Amino acid sequence: MWEKVEGFKNLLFLEGYGFSSNIYALKHSSIALIDVGNDYTAFFEFKEEVGEISEIDQIFLTHSHNDHTLGLLELFRAYKDFDNVEIYVHELMRDAIEKRAKTFGKKVRVVGVRGGENINFGGEEALILKTPGHTIDSLSLYLKEKHALFSGDAVVVNPVIDESLGGRLVDYIISLRHLRKMEISAIFPGHGYYALKGAREILDKAYLKALSFLEPDKPLKEVAKKALSLGMVEEAEYALEKQLELEFDEEALFGLASIKADKGEFEAVKELLNGYDTFESHHIVGVAAMKAGKFDEAANHFKKALEIREDRNIKLLLATALYEAGKVKEAMRIEEFKSILSKIK
Repeated sequence: MWEKVEGFKNLLFLEGYGFSSNIYALKHSSIALIDVGNDYTAFFEFKEEVGEISEIDQIFLTHSHNDHTLGLLELFRAYKDFDNVEIYVHELMRDAIEKRAKTFGKKVRVVGVRGGENINFGGEEALILKTPGHTIDSLSLYLKEKHALFSGDAVVVNPVIDESLGGRLVDYIISLRHLRKMEISAIFPGHGYYALKGAREILDKAYLKALSFLEPDKPLKEVAKKALSLGMVEEAEYALEKQLELEFDEEALFGLASIKADKGEFEAVKELLNGYDTFESHHIVGVAAMKAGKFDEAANHFKKALEIREDRNIKLLLATALYEAGKVKEAMRIEEFKSILSKIK
């Protein structure tokens, strides 16, 4: 049964069941559908609850899985009034949809997209988002004014990765990374009920769950190490922050401080390592100061590190900090630094 979505004047929703996705209908002067499911009964009550089949003039398909797309075959096959429709699909799907339409003699315009396109869809200004991971051709639709996301299978608590269709866990995680940075107030997924509030919490939960799949059943600090090995620094930082929220872990603390030091977040690093007076802590804080352009403070921490242990690399960092602070004579008194400069000259 189609139902109206509260707070969305022109949006109707048919919840999928079994092997069929949700279907969404945006109704203005015409009707635009987001996904078409895989249930031949989905359009039986369409006339009474949504509108005429002939009013459908746009369709957006989130990806190529049958549970989201085979309803299009039913519309081609069983409804003569379904024609002259604009269908947005990933460019990888375009040829297949065009061939299917020709088989049934339908005059449709199939628009192949990749993500990043701005379109008018169902009377709304919308942005097509590239959200691979579940499949290689996964797309989402974002309504700009309403900050509403139609996510297909890109946002689920337990990620499903279809490698046979180019799905990859790393891509799934990165897609969620980008979605978390957007202003999203409501999420309309491909399966299950939609959420009109708590979108941020849903995205965070999905992101963390997907991250945990990098190292299943292991602590988040191990997930962070795996993320770093894949070059996913932002994900490593997030995993370590969540690890520390769960329980104090010194290894996680120093790992997080190191990441933030490389980003030049000096104040954050100082706060994290407040109370520590070790070679490693002074090294990390010194690096953070260097990255932040605070060369005097960097030099002070490198000196403290050297008081604890002699180290050639720290001496070079100290000399560099002194040199950048304008203390050239003091820097040149460090033989390791002086030797390198002489070789360069």
